Parts: sequence; C-alpha cells; structure tokens
Amino acid sequence: MKAYKHLVKFAFQHCYTVSVFDGEVWEVKRSNSYKKIIDCIESVEEAQLRIRDSEGNVIAWALVSALGLEDDETVIDHTVNSFMDTWQESYDLTQA
Repeated sequence: MKAYKHLVKFAFQHCYTVSVFDGEVWEVKRSNSYKKIIDCIESVEEAQLRIRDSEGNVIAWALVSALGLEDDETVIDHTVNSFMDTWQESYDLTQA
C-alpha cells in the first residue's frame, strides 16, 4: 500500500480529519472522505496534508506525492512527533 493512503486511513482510525493543500489552495478542508482526499492528492504532483483532531488542533503535517515514487516513499516529509512515529511503525508492519 502506498504510504500516503495508509497515513490517511491511519488518521481516520484516530477520528482525525485531513485537509489537502494542492499547491494553490486548501482544496479539501477537515474532511473524513477518503475518496475526496485521495482524489485531490492524486490530481497534483505534490500535496500537503494537515491532520487535525476533533477539536481542530493540528496533530501533524505531511508532504506527499502519488507520482513516480516507490510506495514507501510517497510520504516525502512530515512532522516529527509521536503520532507520526506511531504511524511509521504501523506502516512498516504492513510492509513486512
């Protein structure tokens, strides 16, 4: 599974929402629609994700790309915090 898709699903497992910046505007804001988020990510070369909790607090940020990268490289950069560390561990387990 591509890392960016796993990250979106992981955020949803924690009841978080995802916003997508397509390089010009926040095309998707605080969404829990997997299809809408993935469609937006896949429509551009790179996208920024902002993951928020139910109170609107930003939990994490990630730079992702759906184009031309190995599955595990589709999350190009991200916030360094416990949420993203836990996500990375979870993703690594799915790839083993």
